[in-house]
Amino acid sequence: MSYNPPTISEQAKKIADKFFEHAATVADTHNYDYAIELYIQGLSKNPEAVEKGHKPLREVSIRRKVAGGKKPGLFETMKRSKSKKDPLEAMLNAEYLLAKDPLNVNYIDALVKNANQAELPETLRWAIGVFLELARQKINPNQLLTIKTYSEKLGDYYDKLDRPDIAIECYQYGLDALEAGIHAGVGVKYDFVGIQRDLAGKLTILRGKYERAGDFRESVKDADAQKELQDKAKAVKGEELLVQMIEKARAELERNPDVTGKINALVDLLLQRGRPEDEQEAIEILDSAYKKTKQYSYKIRSDDVRIRQLNREVRRLKETLQSNPDDAELKAKLKQAAKKLEQFEIEIFGERVKQYPTDNKLKFEYGRRLFKAKKYDEAIPLFQEASSDPRYAVRSKYYIGACFYQKCWHQQAIDVLQDAIQDYESAGDNVSKEMHYVLGRAFEDSGQKDQAIKIYSKLIQWDYNYRDVRSRIDALQKASA
Repeated sequence: MSYNPPTISEQAKKIADKFFEHAATVADTHNYDYAIELYIQGLSKNPEAVEKGHKPLREVSIRRKVAGGKKPGLFETMKRSKSKKDPLEAMLNAEYLLAKDPLNVNYIDALVKNANQAELPETLRWAIGVFLELARQKINPNQLLTIKTYSEKLGDYYDKLDRPDIAIECYQYGLDALEAGIHAGVGVKYDFVGIQRDLAGKLTILRGKYERAGDFRESVKDADAQKELQDKAKAVKGEELLVQMIEKARAELERNPDVTGKINALVDLLLQRGRPEDEQEAIEILDSAYKKTKQYSYKIRSDDVRIRQLNREVRRLKETLQSNPDDAELKAKLKQAAKKLEQFEIEIFGERVKQYPTDNKLKFEYGRRLFKAKKYDEAIPLFQEASSDPRYAVRSKYYIGACFYQKCWHQQAIDVLQDAIQDYESAGDNVSKEMHYVLGRAFEDSGQKDQAIKIYSKLIQWDYNYRDVRSRIDALQKASA
């Protein structure tokens, strides 16, 4: 499938340009919210205006962020996030929210998906670049695979238009997305390395095809050299811009030390740059603000940074251990780091549940940590309370059933898991498979072998290699024979 971009009339482009010019003038007066609205109106007329619309709007959103501009409120977010049948409208809503929260990966993810659906290749190219800038701080393997898919599709599109330079750039975006996942340690389950190898092969074929065409060999070399220079310049420019933004935000906070927006603006930028010393500075700023104001939201943020640091250390030790699997000292360090993370998360989420006793999401997350630590008696009541919330009902029931199973209360586990499976709509996905697996184990361990075989048989129809299901079916059938 290729793209079929909409035809934008010259009249529409002229109207859009007037909105963009007015937006730039308004932004210079620091009226950023009105400027954002004007840019969005202009983009509704000419959604492919990358240089005049999308890029300047992105710059305005960053300036607004440095000035301490607030994120969109709950009502505004709900209104703009509501599902829209028109992908262009949905894309502009996502871009509006991104403009008010420019470091939010989910907003740029929505922008990318709707730009693809609206068949806007130029906008999609720009949006993918922004996504890759932001995704370093919040790696989501499914989002990265989506970026890879769209990048490859864009590459095919520009290849057909005889624009190999852009096609190569798009394929490279896909490789960059996969590389980010591999570097973050989330690509093993999804075979990012294999997918990356296939895409790299496609890029090689594209290069070779145009090289054989004649003069393209030198143009490819020139394009490669130019891209390398652009990448270096982009990296330097991006780093310089971030340094400038951090210094401005730091100066703003010094002038207004008690303003929440100024505190969060500097913390966001420090975490975006993400160096260890930046994270430590962010923690100190947040801890100081909490000590002064007793606003618990500051402590939540500082503890989240600490959790991120502990997770990173565990991930680093796991990766090192893969290269040295027999290193006893490394194994001991990994075990110690994992235990430290586990205990810290239990302490923090327990504290948060006390602070917000009606928040079912916190109860669910606290319960998950307790389950992982095998504290089933403490976890079950939390999951039972969280199950009253439709957002966590099925997953809470799964964990209740899993807790019962771990306590060898097999019939109770069977009852709860069957109820959860009946309420769950996405049969065959990972959650569904795990629920069926634990249910099968409960049937098997309680001596109900025929029921266990029935559940395991459904599992292998979804995923033939799921865990040890095949060997369990073989063993049960031999025992029955």
